[in-house]
Amino acid sequence: MRGPGYLAVAIETGPNTDETAFHDWYTTEHGPLRLRLPFITTGDRYKASDSEQPGWSAVYDVTDLSNLDKRIYSRMREERSKREKQVMGTFNSLDRKIYAQTSARQKAGYSGPAPVQVAVTAVLKDEDLGDFDGWYEEEHTGMLAKVPGWLRTRRFRLAAPGLKGMPPPGQTETLAVHDFEAENGLGGPEDDAAKATPEFGRVLEKLVGGEIRLWSHYHTFDALREPPSSVITTDGAELKFQMEGNPADPVIVCVNSILTNFSIWDRVAADLTRGVNGKTYRVLRYNSRGYLQQASKSNDTRFDLLTDDLEYLLDRLNVSKAHAVLGVSMGGVTAINFTIRYPSRLEKFIACDCNIAASPANNQAWADRIELAKKEGMPALAKATVERWFTPTNHGSEAFDRVVEMVKPANVEGFEQSAGALCNYDLSDKLAQIKTPGLLIAGDGDGKLPEAMQKFGIPGTKFVSIPNAGHLPMLENHEAFMEAVTSFL
Repeated sequence: MRGPGYLAVAIETGPNTDETAFHDWYTTEHGPLRLRLPFITTGDRYKASDSEQPGWSAVYDVTDLSNLDKRIYSRMREERSKREKQVMGTFNSLDRKIYAQTSARQKAGYSGPAPVQVAVTAVLKDEDLGDFDGWYEEEHTGMLAKVPGWLRTRRFRLAAPGLKGMPPPGQTETLAVHDFEAENGLGGPEDDAAKATPEFGRVLEKLVGGEIRLWSHYHTFDALREPPSSVITTDGAELKFQMEGNPADPVIVCVNSILTNFSIWDRVAADLTRGVNGKTYRVLRYNSRGYLQQASKSNDTRFDLLTDDLEYLLDRLNVSKAHAVLGVSMGGVTAINFTIRYPSRLEKFIACDCNIAASPANNQAWADRIELAKKEGMPALAKATVERWFTPTNHGSEAFDRVVEMVKPANVEGFEQSAGALCNYDLSDKLAQIKTPGLLIAGDGDGKLPEAMQKFGIPGTKFVSIPNAGHLPMLENHEAFMEAVTSFL
């Protein structure tokens, strides 16, 4: 599919559809997500005014249909929010069709949306298409343009099928969308005249099938609004990011641990953007989903979802390939999983202070921490958590205090969801397929992790232990950490 086109979705709600929830979902979530994409330029909802079913439609103008095959678009259907799944599960039917545009004629100065639309579907034998197109362009559209209130006529051919599939071989489905003012001459003498010519009758006899629907405008979508330096995922999670450095430089992505924000990478980002080993890098860092916000409609946090978040962020920022993905703790698991799921999107990975699978012992510890956070709040959890992360000699240090302050405002529900990811993963059976060069790093004071990481068995990786450091080695021994990282980059 290529070139300009039209996405048309028809919905018949069911007896269990909550009308208020249906309209709120469509108006505030489903449509705005699509209007955020640069290749979808308009989106409007229409209500049937002909007493036929389906009773609702949504239509979108697409600058180039090839974009609908891209992951940036298809992920919206593959990664639906909890709310979207619930609402859509109540429909009697949902029919989605994609049409390629073949012609357009409009009244001077018209820009839409149309208060009234007449949608005419016609199925013909391929051998009759030329005759049909000629009649439309040479006679019919011109006569419709004389109907009072006419604004525009666009014609299309079906490119991707709906519920009924494509027409049989040798046949083509066409669509004509006629836009009119609310006050118009439909059914009047000019309209009747357009349907009374000898050519109209001759062409009508050649139709294999067809349908005429009448629609009234209901709502125009606005693009989803996002906070500055943030993107909102398909299921409503907010990813606040910071991109710094020369736009021409290779990109290194830094992924946080649980309960922290992207400022844990401040010194790392500064070094990489200034230059190491004679090279400068552009650095992308972001807050993982759930740090400060956990939308009720968001899906349960798991590592595949966290990994897909990174892929989505790269797509939104037009980064086709990262030089390296660098992650610590939960971010380290994300880095490994990103390498597994999207090997073409990075050249190297660096995973710090993490494991390749959850363990029952750790799962109980996470359950205890969640209970503490719910009962006493995140500040009660903050100091105890950071004391585990830092070696005793660095308790009370400036870096220690900064991380404690990061943990305090973390969202409890988001923390519980992220902990759920750490309690439900096992990458061990996928490690052998990794072909991307990798570096594994752990602080030598991070319990059993240094020993465990040396046994990961990931092909093409080496392990480096950072002395005098715990779970966040970039903060406790920055110089040794950067030496390990830069020698690998």
